[in-house]
Amino acid sequence: MTRFLSSSCYDELLSLSASSKRSIRLCAPYVKKEVIADILSVKPNQAGIDLITKVNLRDYHSKASDIMALQQTLQCDGRVYNCSNLHAKIYIFDSEYCMITSANLTTSGLTRNAECGVLTDDTELIHSAAEFYNTTIHREDVGRITAAHVTDIIGLLTRIPSAPRVEYPRLNLITQNREKSSLIADGLSGWKRAVFLELELFSETITTSDINIISERLRTQYPRNHNREAKIRQILQQLRDLGLIEFTAPGKYKKLWDE
Repeated sequence: MTRFLSSSCYDELLSLSASSKRSIRLCAPYVKKEVIADILSVKPNQAGIDLITKVNLRDYHSKASDIMALQQTLQCDGRVYNCSNLHAKIYIFDSEYCMITSANLTTSGLTRNAECGVLTDDTELIHSAAEFYNTTIHREDVGRITAAHVTDIIGLLTRIPSAPRVEYPRLNLITQNREKSSLIADGLSGWKRAVFLELELFSETITTSDINIISERLRTQYPRNHNREAKIRQILQQLRDLGLIEFTAPGKYKKLWDE
């Protein structure tokens, strides 16, 4: 059975979640807390839940996605992964059913938007979807999100003023970039703060050669660390999992807090 899905597929998603006995694997860049709450409310206790999403501080600030959705998943012993270039929406239930759709895990995506997709129990298709899922979570540029990450992100969000609701022009943040960056930096410490502030000196995209420059600039601040470049790469991974940068290609990083 492979069936075309159009428009609302919320009831279908909840029904499949309720009938899952072993696992629910969710993959969507945008996730809202009310959708995750509904899934968790119908999910059998024995069924595990995994979520691949895109962690982006700007998306959480603008309410396009909810950091609380990640917290809810983790509190139910679920696993959460950050894939910063994610665009796929795939939902797998017990390796028996798979929903491949254009709809994110948001109320608008699942009930109001003009979306489409397919629901299938085809073994080969489900296997291919599961293979994509497993390959994604084991990618080097994909991070495992913990409760500590979520707490840090919530802390950063509390430092940034709420975005105004306007019709035109559309603005994402009330503060200018420099002021916004200062507010974010105040929520970081140690190496994370030092590297974040250094990134401010570069354009939107940072490359491997820029890491060398940052390493030299931090020589005075950390004179005893003789592996600064490796440390900076480690910190870039941590900033990625705080939704502040994304890996766009090997050796290339993009700042997410700039407009």
